[in-house]
Amino acid sequence: MRLFSTLMIMSLLAAGCANYGSYPPLEGKVTADESIKAPVPEVIATAIEWCVAREDFREQQKPIVFQLPVGMNEEAHQAVAEQLKQSNLNTSTTTENGIMIRSVRLFGLKAMVDMSVPRTYGSDQLVTLELQSYAFQPWRVVGANRWRFNEEQLERTKADMIQASVETGS
Repeated sequence: MRLFSTLMIMSLLAAGCANYGSYPPLEGKVTADESIKAPVPEVIATAIEWCVAREDFREQQKPIVFQLPVGMNEEAHQAVAEQLKQSNLNTSTTTENGIMIRSVRLFGLKAMVDMSVPRTYGSDQLVTLELQSYAFQPWRVVGANRWRFNEEQLERTKADMIQASVETGS
């Protein structure tokens, strides 16, 4: 019973110390400098591992190429690469034509990662992953949404919306 009580208290403390943040940072929120602190590199590495294992990723046999969200620096890239090495995945120092991590959102022991995954055919696949961790447990993907639209469609829609707002003066 005492062990159970101790574990329960430790779990509550761990949940109370859990990170909350968004990368790239939202206005006036957490800075991207904090992106090299746990659990951000672990979350991103877990998302990349999931992607390489399950998606039609054209670079599976070569070093993994990935880009991080706007504002994350080389230190963050290195921290993610170190996490991937623990899973025996090699990475490349180049950041062109690879998996693009668009955003990372942390909600305590839950996280969401938006990413673009290169495909052997057509446009990159947009994917949103939901990750979860429990006290003293590694992060794992618990949900995935492969979007039916692609980046070209998003850019076209954005341009249409901007044009419409200019025409209407709103």
